[in-house]
Amino acid sequence: MDWGGTPEGLRRTVESLVGPVSAATTAPAGLNAQLAATLDVPGAKVFVKGLHRSHRSAFKLANEACIAPSVLGISPRLLHHGAAEDWEFLVFEHVEGRHADLSPGSRDLDALAGVLRRLLTVAEHDTSASERIEKRWARFADERDLGLLAGDRLVHSDLNAGNILISDRGAVLVDWAMPARGAAWLTIGFLLASLIGEGLAPAEAEGWAQHTFPEWSAARRTAVDTFVAALARRRAEQAANCPEPRRAERRRQLLPARQWLRFRGGP
Repeated sequence: MDWGGTPEGLRRTVESLVGPVSAATTAPAGLNAQLAATLDVPGAKVFVKGLHRSHRSAFKLANEACIAPSVLGISPRLLHHGAAEDWEFLVFEHVEGRHADLSPGSRDLDALAGVLRRLLTVAEHDTSASERIEKRWARFADERDLGLLAGDRLVHSDLNAGNILISDRGAVLVDWAMPARGAAWLTIGFLLASLIGEGLAPAEAEGWAQHTFPEWSAARRTAVDTFVAALARRRAEQAANCPEPRRAERRRQLLPARQWLRFRGGP
């Protein structure tokens, strides 16, 4: 939804916080918000996300608001969280940058590795917003196996190129709609699935992680096997149940998970 198509009361409320909007650019991609736009306001730009309270994903905005204080310097600063006209909205600082290039040989991986090292240390956060991974994935693996994924670290469970911005200050992570709580290496696992989806062979992706992150090197083989198998099952379910027009994207995300699973000896 374009900024001009949202309820007038919502626009007035946001403008009361950031100033009059002289121009608005709707984000070209994204799945987790009805409204996602960059707003030109006096002396600055801001980014606004919004969802009607009746939308099934409205709770995700509250997740992002809860996580925001714990990811300062890792993600854009949250400026405002409010409601108007039965809409929930978030206003973030605007980050001038581009989406990350995750293709083989990309130099963006160095910048991404730097911000991930900071994220892997984040344990203290609002746990009301981050569901334990072993609970979220309970139907995708045996309870005992899922215990291998448990931990206290904040996990970004949707680490794809669209949620990574490359700016002049380095890599910035966005979209904490579905944070999780678990072992530190899980965030790296979600990234590797995206790298494989962009053309990196599973062996190369795992090799990069082993040389870059001690947390990945220390992960037990059985734990990684459990993660990859559960990820493939979850993405298969998403692809089967997702309505159009998002189904094609869900199917595309399923392919690298299955490729990675076969590499690790799975069915």
